[in-house]
Amino acid sequence: MSNPKNSPFDNLQNEIAKEKFSALRRITENLSGCLRELEAMSVRIDKAIQDNLAPQEINKRIEAFNSLREDAEEWRYYLIATREASGLFHSNLKADIYRIPPRRKPVTKSVHK
Repeated sequence: MSNPKNSPFDNLQNEIAKEKFSALRRITENLSGCLRELEAMSVRIDKAIQDNLAPQEINKRIEAFNSLREDAEEWRYYLIATREASGLFHSNLKADIYRIPPRRKPVTKSVHK
């Protein structure tokens, strides 16, 4: 919302800043959601392996995990690109803050633990 005490330029700058913040918030929420779900999926995959489920069932879960992992990588790219486009070039965004787990390899046979 514009402030009548500000110049039109100042009001425009404020609107742009709000849009940048809103975009960064949405992207961060999506990335964080992917990372939380990846963690939960990883636990479920490990449990499926421990419970000696059929390799086909485990591999379905691994395929879903790897697909979501690609989404997380895309959201992380959007976050970095949007931050840079917003002028946050040297913002100390470390990779470990939004660490994406490695791809999981399909299982080929039942694993007994």
